[in-house]
Amino acid sequence: MSSDQLLLSLKSWPEDDPELKSVSSLIARIQAQRGHFRDVDESILESEIREGKGTDALFGDSPVEENEEGARNSAPAAGEELDRVTQLKNAKEEIAALVGHARNEAFLGLDYVSLLVSLHSPEAGSLSMSPALKESVPVGSLGFDKVQRKADPKSVKEDIAISHAWKVEGLNSAADTLMGASKKLGDEVEKEARYWEQILAIREDGWVVTRMPNERRTLGVRFGFAESAAEYKSKGVGALRRGGDGGVVMDDATTTGPHGKAMLRVRVLENGEVKGSSVQSGNKRSGSVKDMIQRARNFIYEDELFFEITREARLMADLGVRTSEDAVTIDLGGGRSIAIDMAPLDDGDVVLDIHNPDSNLAQGVVMAFRILLSYNHRMSLRKRSKPPPPLTQRKIVSPALRMVAPITTHLLHHQHQLNLQSLLGHLIKVVKSAGMSAAFVTKPRHNCLKPVIKNVETAVEAFLERIESEATVKLPGGWKVEINMKTTLGYPLYGTGYIIGTSHDGVSARLMGENKFTSSQEMEMYLFWCLERSIVNEVRYTNDKWEQIAQSNEMWSIDKSTRRIRISVDKTGLSIITGTTGGKDNRVVWDGSDTGRTLQDLLNQPEW
Repeated sequence: MSSDQLLLSLKSWPEDDPELKSVSSLIARIQAQRGHFRDVDESILESEIREGKGTDALFGDSPVEENEEGARNSAPAAGEELDRVTQLKNAKEEIAALVGHARNEAFLGLDYVSLLVSLHSPEAGSLSMSPALKESVPVGSLGFDKVQRKADPKSVKEDIAISHAWKVEGLNSAADTLMGASKKLGDEVEKEARYWEQILAIREDGWVVTRMPNERRTLGVRFGFAESAAEYKSKGVGALRRGGDGGVVMDDATTTGPHGKAMLRVRVLENGEVKGSSVQSGNKRSGSVKDMIQRARNFIYEDELFFEITREARLMADLGVRTSEDAVTIDLGGGRSIAIDMAPLDDGDVVLDIHNPDSNLAQGVVMAFRILLSYNHRMSLRKRSKPPPPLTQRKIVSPALRMVAPITTHLLHHQHQLNLQSLLGHLIKVVKSAGMSAAFVTKPRHNCLKPVIKNVETAVEAFLERIESEATVKLPGGWKVEINMKTTLGYPLYGTGYIIGTSHDGVSARLMGENKFTSSQEMEMYLFWCLERSIVNEVRYTNDKWEQIAQSNEMWSIDKSTRRIRISVDKTGLSIITGTTGGKDNRVVWDGSDTGRTLQDLLNQPEW
């Protein structure tokens, strides 16, 4: 092929590197050459163009030069440029010649293979032969034979040695694999045996082993309660998975919850400070299967208990019960409250402080909650055992379980009873410090103390009723006050009510019979009034020189009509205001402390 012929390549034209023309590459190269863009503006670029600089600003720092071959191909000398149509025509003829040559070579190869095939299959071979080959060469005239190469003994020996070595290595590898598989299989058998042994032990202990609802290939144990709320029906099954050593393990979320809070906690607060707390006892360190199942059963019971407490507490916001995201607070008044929440299990060395009354109260409250949930489960079973109600189109919504209301009733009644006992004790001390006699006796929660408890339901039903306590107070002057305190969070009280009956000689006061009060403040004021009138009656009985003025709490001296006294009782104590007509009044107070001076000493004093 002559040097003046046009050379064409059948390959695709090489493309430029896209990285060289990418925006990120251009920006980096411009900044490397010229610095920051703020130093380059249009006027500088125009001045460089006018000066005719031959520097490529983007692709290099040297003048743009073409190599000799590129200059000869891209810019041929004048007179040597060929006509473009002629170049294309020559190129087409050359491509056609090359294609024809390739076609001829393919046909020759086909004739060669067909002639070989015609030796054993003349019909099949002659079908693909060209007519020229059939005319020039007879069919089946070209044959072939296998040539036996004489083997080299040394090479054969080496091949045998290599083959033997490969076989030995393969056998050793297979033996190691089999030994490893056998050991692994033995370990798996031991793990499976240990796993199924523990599964059988779980079943022998009375637990129900079943399949997991969402994992049909996984065994589980049913530790939930049949009478639980609908939200806890599916949570009472835990997966019994095989651990690394083959033992049975359970998920931590099943035994202690997703947040690690596994047991109900009750705390007694006073002005925001914790005064007592219940104990969250549990064998959390033990890893045995029985302990894990027991912890899971305890957790689901405690979790349902807190769920029902929160559900009922939302309906008691008007009765001083507050709810938050993770706690329920019962306000007892006087800055005291009960906080209920979920807490992690305590360590084994944590014990209840039996010498702290608030801790005993908190532990009693948490035990009462657990008993009430079991009682509600039993009532649900009894209800389910009866014939179902008639079908109706209305959806039957199960009411909230009664647990917070009974306990809140007892707590409020207990707090009001303590307040009443404190008030009566203070009044008795005040009366005795003034030299008079008084006493009181209380019967707390007498209606809950049934003489015969037949079964568990009887005991709990007594706890669910309204609570009544009685107190009998003997005041000076022959007065007797009987207080009946009732607490219920239902109609008609929604709190604590007081029924106070008084009995006396009917001279010092006309207000007799039963008087009903719905607040402790009204009850206190009435008791103060009763004590005032009883002291007036005591003075009438023990000192005939004094006389009551018009059924009031004032008295005047028979000997000296200008001398008067007024008897007043309040939270501070007993106050006697003495004075004369037109004179200055004096105040004497008995607050329960020993002053060494009695009321009779004051009345018998000759001069004031």
